[in-house]
Amino acid sequence: MGNPVMFFEIAGKNGETLRKFYTDMFGWTILPFGWKTSHFPNDIYAIDPTPPPLSDEGIKGHIYPLSEEMDFSNRISVFIQVENLEDTLKKVENLGGSMLITPQVLPDNMGSIAMFLDPSSNVIGIYQI
Repeated sequence: MGNPVMFFEIAGKNGETLRKFYTDMFGWTILPFGWKTSHFPNDIYAIDPTPPPLSDEGIKGHIYPLSEEMDFSNRISVFIQVENLEDTLKKVENLGGSMLITPQVLPDNMGSIAMFLDPSSNVIGIYQI
């Protein structure tokens, strides 16, 4: 299977400002997902970085606004597809990293995610279909 980068995310205190910036800067199509979670109570935006007719190219992403409870002010992350989140997190810890976010099921049967810190404290996401 390999472990391809599946999507990216851009986080900041004002999701709408980020949406406008990246739409104006690169012409990306950025639309609200239409769902919210306990971790992300504000609008989450889906990013299609290649406007039609090339929308099947490029890695998709999303923008989400941060809540006051989050202990960082901004972040860009990539999510790597894995076969098993739990097994991958065990391997992360064996190699000197640490779990940041426990496995969580995404709404609408979109898979599951978790996040970890590498030994240099970079945030990396993992995604299981």
